[in-house]
Amino acid sequence: MAMASHVGLVRLRNEDCVAFNEKRGLAVLADGMGGHAGGAEASQMAVSAWMERLLAVDGEMLVEDDLRHAAHLANRAVFMASRRDPGLRGMGSTLVAGCFRADGVLLVANVGDSRLYRLRGDDLECLTHDHSVLRAQCDAGMIGSASEGPVALRGLLTRAIGVEADVVPDVTAFLLAPNDHYLLCSDGLTDMVPEVDIAEVLVMLGGSPQVAAEHLVDLAIDRGGVDNVSVIVVSSCTSVRLGTELG
Repeated sequence: MAMASHVGLVRLRNEDCVAFNEKRGLAVLADGMGGHAGGAEASQMAVSAWMERLLAVDGEMLVEDDLRHAAHLANRAVFMASRRDPGLRGMGSTLVAGCFRADGVLLVANVGDSRLYRLRGDDLECLTHDHSVLRAQCDAGMIGSASEGPVALRGLLTRAIGVEADVVPDVTAFLLAPNDHYLLCSDGLTDMVPEVDIAEVLVMLGGSPQVAAEHLVDLAIDRGGVDNVSVIVVSSCTSVRLGTELG
């Protein structure tokens, strides 16, 4: 596992937060809601609450309900902080996370429009579903793709961490396979770098997660860097027991 993050060329501060625990097979990324008070605080709270909850589950294999509960605690932490401090009112965050289990199962949870991709062979697939206005319009057949939608609607979420008293995350299970490469990313990457280019980087560099992570961030910066950009790259190419010794 490896991560990289950059404030970008336009924003004054980085409102993304990323963390992983390779030994426990956990990776999480949050993107504080741009333009809202306390975006950086929201993403940090969400990541901290998420990791604290799952790392506290000792000696047991994590299951879907553990991820749902972690999302609930992350949401509650951000929501209550915004209620206590008027200066943070309205803050929120996305959250995308993966739990790479030792039995070869990947559990994925997401709220908002940060994404988790899987590269298997040459095929790049997004394993998460954006909770955004543009995605809802795509699903309704109003537009062909999110890139065709109005720029003003980009980043407008239909679900986020900390905005309401509770939130329902999407939680899905997948089977891991040797030589898979996984990418967690904020929209600062996907708004700047097309999926075909992301796939090319992971095909070429996925076996070296730190190099791949830094190269993806550099691409986003080179192409405008209008937002914070953060990534976590997870490679199973050298792992004997997936989810325990990812490298």
